[in-house]
Order: sequence, then C-alpha cells, then structure tokens
Amino acid sequence: MRLAVFLLLALLSAGCRGIVSSRAEVTPPPQVASSARVTNGGVPNVVIDRSCSKLGDASDEYVCLTNSDTTPVNMSAWVLRNVMGRSYNFPQGFTLAPGQTVKVHTGAGSDSTTDLHWSYSVNPAWESSDKLTLHNNEDVEVFVSDPGKQ
Repeated sequence: MRLAVFLLLALLSAGCRGIVSSRAEVTPPPQVASSARVTNGGVPNVVIDRSCSKLGDASDEYVCLTNSDTTPVNMSAWVLRNVMGRSYNFPQGFTLAPGQTVKVHTGAGSDSTTDLHWSYSVNPAWESSDKLTLHNNEDVEVFVSDPGKQ
C-alpha cells in the first residue's frame, strides 16, 4: 500500500511539473502613461488654437488648446512652453474632454474645465510671434505652433 501511495504521489508530482514547465511565459504589456495614449500616430490630438488665443495682451492674455480626439486626454503634468523658457504646468488631475477647448490664462483666477489660470507675474507672457510647444507628462513634444513656419 505504501508503495502504491508513493508511486501515486510521484506521478502526480511529475505531472504537475510537466504542466508548469509546458506553460508559456506571459509578459505583461509595457506601461503607457495615461497622457500618452496611442492615437493618430502615437500622440493624443491636442492642438494649440491660435485663432482662439489672445496673445500679447497684458490685460487678458490666454492660449487656447483643443482636444480634437474622440477620447478624453489626461493632461496632468503637461507643459505649455515658449522659446523664451516661459512655461505653464497643467494641474494634477486635469482632463480635456473630446472636442473641448481650454483657455490657459496668464493672469490669476479660478480654474475650471474650460479656464485654467497661471498667475504669471510678468504680462504679457506670450507674444503673437512666439513659437509655442505642448509637451506631455513624459516631456514628449505633442504639438508645435510656430507662426514663422506656417
């Protein structure tokens, strides 16, 4: 009887090892930042809309950004920059809905889903001739607006 139990345990043990060793290794997909969804060639379709923007006006200056994508874009820690090194950092948790436009105001104010405020002390921060770039949270350039090259 002991021999039968021993053989049964040995067979079960060998069978389990065979099952484990015959399984393929599964590698999880790489982590992708929430703001770096793959659309339109690998970047979200958020654009700087100069026709909506009001640049160079110290009293009420803003830059418009529009999500032309079909899905929301998490813009937490994204950065809007100009060639002079001036930059606005998007707040944690800010998401731009599909088709929505947000105005990034240079001056102070209360933030909402359609208006963000930088509270930048030197006005104007942007000039109409400035090259503006939008970078995601991994510092990948998502969009460039350069009036000198349009």
